[in-house]
Amino acid sequence: MKVKRINIREARLDRGRFHKNSFSRRGMKKSKIFLTVSCMALTALAGQSQAYAQARGGDEIIVTATKRAEKLSEVPIAISVFGADDVDQTGVRELSELSEYIPNVQISGHNDFRSVITIRGVGSNSRNIGFDSRVGVYVDGVYMGQSPAVNQELLDLERVEVLRGPQGMLFGKNTVAGAVSLVTKKPADEFSARVTADIGNYDYREFKGIVNVPLGQMAAAKFSIAKTDRDGYIDNITTGNKLDTKDVWAYRAQLRITPTDNFEANFAFDGLNTDNKILVGEPLTDMLGIGPVPVAPEPRRVAFEFDPSENRDIYGGMMDLEYNLDNGFTLKSISGYRNTDAFYTNATDYSPVSVVSIEYSDKFEQFTQEFQAISPPGERLTYMLGFYYYNQDSDTQRDVFLGDSFHESFIAPVVAPSVAPLLMLDPNNLTPADLAFISAFVGFGPEGSRVYNSGRVKTESFAGYINGSFDITDRLTLGFGGRYSVENKDVNWLLDGRNSGLFGIGSTNPDPMTGVPSPLINDRTDKFFSPAVSLSYAVMDEANVYAKYSSGYKSGGFNLDYINANELAANTGLEFGKETVDSYEVGFKGAFWDGRFTLNLAAFLSNYEDYQVNQFVDLGGGNTSIRITNAAKVKTKGVEAEFNLEATDNLVFYGSAGLLDAEFDEFPGGGSGGSDASGNRLVNAPEFTAAIGGVFTQEIPSLNSTFLLRADLTHTGGYFTTADNVKTTTLPSMATIPFGYIDEMTQLNGRVGVITNNEMLELYFWGRNLTDEDGLIDDFRDFFNTYVNHPNIGRTYGVGVAVNF
Repeated sequence: MKVKRINIREARLDRGRFHKNSFSRRGMKKSKIFLTVSCMALTALAGQSQAYAQARGGDEIIVTATKRAEKLSEVPIAISVFGADDVDQTGVRELSELSEYIPNVQISGHNDFRSVITIRGVGSNSRNIGFDSRVGVYVDGVYMGQSPAVNQELLDLERVEVLRGPQGMLFGKNTVAGAVSLVTKKPADEFSARVTADIGNYDYREFKGIVNVPLGQMAAAKFSIAKTDRDGYIDNITTGNKLDTKDVWAYRAQLRITPTDNFEANFAFDGLNTDNKILVGEPLTDMLGIGPVPVAPEPRRVAFEFDPSENRDIYGGMMDLEYNLDNGFTLKSISGYRNTDAFYTNATDYSPVSVVSIEYSDKFEQFTQEFQAISPPGERLTYMLGFYYYNQDSDTQRDVFLGDSFHESFIAPVVAPSVAPLLMLDPNNLTPADLAFISAFVGFGPEGSRVYNSGRVKTESFAGYINGSFDITDRLTLGFGGRYSVENKDVNWLLDGRNSGLFGIGSTNPDPMTGVPSPLINDRTDKFFSPAVSLSYAVMDEANVYAKYSSGYKSGGFNLDYINANELAANTGLEFGKETVDSYEVGFKGAFWDGRFTLNLAAFLSNYEDYQVNQFVDLGGGNTSIRITNAAKVKTKGVEAEFNLEATDNLVFYGSAGLLDAEFDEFPGGGSGGSDASGNRLVNAPEFTAAIGGVFTQEIPSLNSTFLLRADLTHTGGYFTTADNVKTTTLPSMATIPFGYIDEMTQLNGRVGVITNNEMLELYFWGRNLTDEDGLIDDFRDFFNTYVNHPNIGRTYGVGVAVNF
């Protein structure tokens, strides 16, 4: 019996792995060369494919991201698919690790509280409950919610579908950059079970269990669970512990009922619980960004008074009902409930003493309901009508504490030298009472006091949509769609900055006599119609070209953060408006040599208006404000290519490439000190990204097994992390530090193992980042002007075993 061949056919994704996402002035030349070579190769292959074709019966990849089951090669959207076997072979365990393999996609992975997914240079995190992300993550059609819920464990999935470009016609919430759809494996009619264990360096341990149980003739259930632990790789020399640990539980229970041939019901309940010691950032400077970090300046060593932490408790359920009418129409109902509770702490002074620390708690509870009516397949005109409802309650409590060393470590060295003489005090001979007096004089509360914000945002949105296609001829197809959305947001939120002193944090609606704040109460409504249209032409039986226009919007909201008093006075309602996008795309999808070789090409141009910018703004004098404005116009353009080559029955190659030019078309005042950032590149938008790899399998008759070898080489080009587009920063002490740019990184991942031919036992050795690249993956300037960065984890390796029943 042959091994399932790792579903190499299914791995023939639209995925591509050689992906360049960039072309600036210099990259434009690369893109032209790349497209020329691709077109020459395409022409040659087209001429050979008819003579070479033979009946191989290859599987066609089917995707459901368009809300209907369609051939990937015929969908006029740039979609990448990462199959179940890809997840197993690459050792990818959570969504954040996928970005190495998917074209034009970057996903932050070191801080799940503020996860960011960037597609084609555009993305954001939902930094506070009033600001939404630009990429929606869906599990079986249910929206997972804001940033803390994004980084899901990839537990028992059939595939991951990544749609690049605005998807306002298809999905319900804020998909101006794209959407990620996770499709789970449904319960089957036969009993099966799978147990896996992985052990690796950094004391890595992962155990998974999956069992599928048939329940009579009309039902089946499945239960999945995973536990992951890993030590950290950053030493906190103050506590003696390591940071960036993993302690994760994930689980899912599913029930499928098919009482008749026409009706199917799927129920699921899943959850995720994490309890991690995290590294928000390794400081390069002192707390105020005046000079280099005074304690533990060595890489991968920090000196924090306590270990920053992150806890997430996420769970939810869904109900998917599908009924096929006798006339060929299908009716569907998808109901979803999600609950996210996230808690986050950080030593915001980045020091070994207690100066300033934060505790953030965000909670989200949401309900979604979608109804669909789908026309019969195979007709000249096919379409789907839908209605979508979304309701979310979000609560926040965010505290900044003045620590018990605030006076001696901040007031004495920073404030007292200039303030003490004004109060007739000797700055060189100050008592604790003097320090407390100075602190109160400049507006700081006593040690142990807090600056805080808290409140609630209620969101309710409705949308009606249609999408479909019409076969103008046997080869020419018109695609069409539109979505009309109405979203209402109500806010009740309080900011109390009375104890912030020289940092100048504002307070909402302060009483003129006492200064006691009262909540901000406000509401806003956004309405938008998102049309889309495409033309597809079958140049051959297995090759299509398409041109597409699509649009989308990201709803406006409220800037519920630590805002400077002057900024708050200028925008008492804290509102910002919606942003919109118009996107144009042309592409090619083809299969040659009877499916042995697939090639997908796409070129795109997207224009964003009223782009919402979330910035830490240096106001000078040690003051910082967190500002969200519709300040910019953004243009992104690029090309992408993906291929999959089944060279032999035992060897498959795959790759992707992309070139990206993502810039602020207009951004006056967007740089430091109010400088003009127009023409600068977007943050977290590498010009060039690529991946290439292969899978080799060989039967070993003497062992009644099959040998497997997989290798993946991934590359991410350098990118800026600030709108200033700088690579170094000079501090007030005149020291210069590297900041504002993340260098390119190339990583090698691999897996080697054997699988018994009865598929009962699998044994692997695996490794990620085998060349031990230890560069940076992020840097930023924190609220008090501390410059920090985050290093890559370096080489990881281990052994894995899987038993199937």
